[in-house]
Amino acid sequence: MRKTISRRKFLKHGVGVGMTLANMSVLASQDNTTTEIDFPIADLHVHLSGQLSIEQSMQVAKDRGIKFGIVEHPGHNYKIKTNQDLKRYLDMLALHPVYKGIQPVYPKWRKAFSKELLARIEYVLMDAQTLPNPDGTFWRIWRSDTVVTNKEEFMDRYVDYFIQILTTEKLNILAAPFYLPRCIAQDFKTLWTPKRVQTIIDLAVKHHVAIEISESFRVPNAALVKLAKSAGAKFTFGTNSRHPKTAGRLDYCKAIIKKCGLTKKDLYLPTPLSDKKKVS
Repeated sequence: MRKTISRRKFLKHGVGVGMTLANMSVLASQDNTTTEIDFPIADLHVHLSGQLSIEQSMQVAKDRGIKFGIVEHPGHNYKIKTNQDLKRYLDMLALHPVYKGIQPVYPKWRKAFSKELLARIEYVLMDAQTLPNPDGTFWRIWRSDTVVTNKEEFMDRYVDYFIQILTTEKLNILAAPFYLPRCIAQDFKTLWTPKRVQTIIDLAVKHHVAIEISESFRVPNAALVKLAKSAGAKFTFGTNSRHPKTAGRLDYCKAIIKKCGLTKKDLYLPTPLSDKKKVS
């Protein structure tokens, strides 16, 4: 029987596990400039784990000179299943200078929690890598053993799910956009047609959803970031890390910042709850 693997285990070794072949050349094409980025950046995709406690994450963030956003998965098979779980999580984060996020894996996750607790979440980050199946199960396309038999049918279904979460899930950040399973990554340019790409970018802009530049999956590439920037998209950075060695290490993201000329005005940062009355 094939051994299963969780998202957590799949990504535990950090940066680069899911890099697509189509994007490998992005960093290689960078010059060796040492120009400093003159605005603060944050890693908004950090998970706590047995290797990375909240206290350790604070020290890592301090050492790297950036701020962290902490996220956790809600839903069955994950730590946050009930109102009590969510309250405990948010109360813990409230003791530390972090952005307080959540990363749902399944649609309609909000139904399990009270409006009062949901209002305490500062941002929602979600990817499209767990596709719902017609029978109620889910296809975890981030797994290395994913097999795609019909590429065009897969892409149609994949883009439909992007559309669903962008229009119905009240997101702040779309994580790992334009990711492809390893088995079809070599066809990145042909599968991500201009129409498919533009559909996702346009919906992200329309619904005020920031596009994550993913350190772990090396997506989007510079060409897609420039296209999204020209459409008015906002961006965030994320490692999807659970380890002190990789949390906050944003080498790919910084290279994209320089290559695409991103500035502070191109970025999205969550509004801390204490400041929301001031900006509303």
